[in-house]
Amino acid sequence: MKKLILYSIGIALAAAVAGTSSCKKILDQEPHNSTFTDAYFKTELDARTANAGAYSLLRRVLLNDFSWHTYGDIPSGDIVCDGDVWHSPIVSGQFTGLNVQSSNWNWQQYYQILQQVNLIIDKVPGIPDAQFINEKKNHIIGEGYFLRAYTYFYMSRIWGDVPLKLQPDLDITTVKNIPRSPADSVLDQCLADVAKAESLLDWGYTVENDRAVRANKGSAYALEAHIRAWRHDYAGAEKAADAVITQGGYHLLDSSSYKLVFQGKSMEGIFEININDGQNEGIAIYDYYGNYGIPAYPMEDPYITNKDGLQWWTNTGYINKLWPDEDTLADVRYRDFFHYPKNDGSGQIIKYSNIAKLSDRDLRMSNNLPIFRLADIMLLRAEALSALGRKAEALPLLNAVRERAGLADNDGSGDLDTDILEERLRELYFEGQSYYDLVRTKKLPQYNEHFPSDQFSNGSPAAGWLWPVDPNMFKDDPTLVQTPYWRGKL
Repeated sequence: MKKLILYSIGIALAAAVAGTSSCKKILDQEPHNSTFTDAYFKTELDARTANAGAYSLLRRVLLNDFSWHTYGDIPSGDIVCDGDVWHSPIVSGQFTGLNVQSSNWNWQQYYQILQQVNLIIDKVPGIPDAQFINEKKNHIIGEGYFLRAYTYFYMSRIWGDVPLKLQPDLDITTVKNIPRSPADSVLDQCLADVAKAESLLDWGYTVENDRAVRANKGSAYALEAHIRAWRHDYAGAEKAADAVITQGGYHLLDSSSYKLVFQGKSMEGIFEININDGQNEGIAIYDYYGNYGIPAYPMEDPYITNKDGLQWWTNTGYINKLWPDEDTLADVRYRDFFHYPKNDGSGQIIKYSNIAKLSDRDLRMSNNLPIFRLADIMLLRAEALSALGRKAEALPLLNAVRERAGLADNDGSGDLDTDILEERLRELYFEGQSYYDLVRTKKLPQYNEHFPSDQFSNGSPAAGWLWPVDPNMFKDDPTLVQTPYWRGKL
């Protein structure tokens, strides 16, 4: 990444924090409106504004090109994308090609988030404690460490090795290209950051409206549980997940209130991306007149009036594998979160069907994006306990999730590891988790018959389930190397 690109990233971040859309305006502003001078981080308001900017950048990245689902769902095979030429190859592990958008290969936007959180981590400790009246200084710093850990964990599950940058760029003359760090080093840093977040953050929320949409100690422990499970450190994952379950104050919503989980800020939510349709943050969709905005890929009429034609629909084979016919009537998830899911080409995913009408010509999906929630962490702890041979302790966690869904208890007589995995695939369907679950458990080809088994089993560090990096980034960065599996394929 050349210096000009990194400096431009800094300018873009200043725009995000100051609420300005023009780089020229940023350059023309007084120093107290720029996060890139010593004049900025002086007050609680400065820290809070920078913190809000970091969350805004994360939201933008995860919603951009539906990347949360593009990376975390589509390659799992849980949906079919034949109505969408840009995403359909991804189901088959074709992460390159003319119809795969190069934005999926490019990580520069993630370094916008990292520049922002590095500024918070670097600058907020220097603000005098007396400046903080409404907000805890340590909490903002802790959120910075959490967001850095989460961003790097998210990136590493996509690309493996990524450049590890832990200091903000303040001077264009000192910006340097940084080579990709090994994935193990990246994850080590994630765990170091999440440990700092755990020490600085509190359980609960001072302001109830911040529930789940700002990180707290529970969010940090949930992230730690996922990082350790990804590394197959199941003892550590179990301990972190147990802290969330026993100390976080979360609880599963009952079956009748289950849909509220996806509207957001429920007692089940641990960390989620806030979507405020009133501030035009929701994903734009087809309006009543059928005009094209950004499509709600998995839904059409009757959930979006007059919208016909699905771009993404449920994979019937995948659904049949997870929901045998005898379970479909009993399982509230099957009944409430799908519309005719076993109909080829017309099965809709309606978890996120809370539609806000801003005007006759502006409809938006008004659902928060769930990153971590209690059912996820309960099943992750069950997975860890089973892997540790503590199956009797895993069963109550598995069955609590099944009981909420309306299914009979699992008696533990079968393959418990597979039972837990399939419960995760049911519970977290289309929540950006399935692909990573199948990669972590090494069972991707068993559930996505279209993903080439040799590409998946190619082995570390040449694993074909990782994504390539954008060749355009090589032009200005001689330190950059391609993801091993994809060398010579772009």
